[in-house]
Amino acid sequence: MTEQQLLESSTAELAGVSFDCTCGRHHAVDISLIRVANGIEKEAAAYAALRAAGKPIFLVADNHTYEAAGAAMEKSLKHAGLPVETHIFAPPHTLVPDEMAVGELLLALPRNAGFIVGVGSGTLNDLCRIISDRTHVPYLIVCTAPSVDGYASTVSPLIIKGRKTTLEAVYPSAIMADPEVLRNAPATLLHAGFGDLLGKVTALTDWELARRINDEYHCPVIEKMVRKALSACTAQAAGVSGRETGAVTALFEALALSGVCMGMIGNSRPASGAEHHLSHYWEMDALKNGQEHALHGNAVGAATIAVARVYELLREHLPVDFNVPAAAEIRLLLSKVGAAVTPADLGIPRELFHRSMLEAMFVRDRYTILRFAVEQGKLEEIADLLTDEFYGMDT
Repeated sequence: MTEQQLLESSTAELAGVSFDCTCGRHHAVDISLIRVANGIEKEAAAYAALRAAGKPIFLVADNHTYEAAGAAMEKSLKHAGLPVETHIFAPPHTLVPDEMAVGELLLALPRNAGFIVGVGSGTLNDLCRIISDRTHVPYLIVCTAPSVDGYASTVSPLIIKGRKTTLEAVYPSAIMADPEVLRNAPATLLHAGFGDLLGKVTALTDWELARRINDEYHCPVIEKMVRKALSACTAQAAGVSGRETGAVTALFEALALSGVCMGMIGNSRPASGAEHHLSHYWEMDALKNGQEHALHGNAVGAATIAVARVYELLREHLPVDFNVPAAAEIRLLLSKVGAAVTPADLGIPRELFHRSMLEAMFVRDRYTILRFAVEQGKLEEIADLLTDEFYGMDT
């Protein structure tokens, strides 16, 4: 497949693709099917039956996703005469992808399960993915919201001993979604998906910075694919806010493509940079203190503005002809969909934001603009300036 063919391919057409890239590596997508269609449950049931080969199907949902699509999925599976065992994560606690949830799911998995059907979004997908990887039982994710870019990735971000840890796992066997279910997801989940997608603006910039400064591996083809998806979706920001089917579907497909690109690279570099480190830092702090926290994508969106501002403040120190992201444009796009635009809007305390600017780079060993700011002796100054910018002058 040529570079032009890749760039012209839809997200669905990338399922199963395998090619030798001009970057010098071989890229492949070990997903057999990516499908967005009305009334997807019957098709998903037929796919699950084929993969389960007569063994029990393990259906996983939470109380919200079961109502959104899980009940219909369970009905379709049973109507097809398939053996189904269902596990529903329920209140009183918010579902967290930690050791407890992984253990609960592992204990509920039938010994002879032939296939896993996850119904949900980010957390459910991450849990099904890690279980699938550890047990070698393939899984299908029936998506209920365009809220994350991890549907098609090969990693599971989990909370292990209170720390955000990204573990290698597997691609889902298939990704399916009903546009009506996606369109009717809670507004905060639509905002989260849009924020997670906008995070690619600074993530890709961090990737380019690492290439320039540290000669880190970089794939121009993958970057172009992510930028194309980003551009196609941001052009429909108002449509996402208005729950237009085409715009919401475009958001979902852009997020899925981002995950595909992560899988082809073998890590999250094309989609995750300093903005994700800040988001993870805030989440870990909330979990440590037993507090609720903003959805991942909503935090990423606000963090993307902060990281873009860091780039702007370091413009004179960056390599020649370096493309600096515009914080004002990111802010405008988030505003169009009704999402939070500052950490303060998310309820992030002033002290936590300031501390995260200094320490979030240690969440994982990845070169970003925050490490560059340290090398320039500017990070503390920038942390002070942005804290005052987002929270007002501390008197």
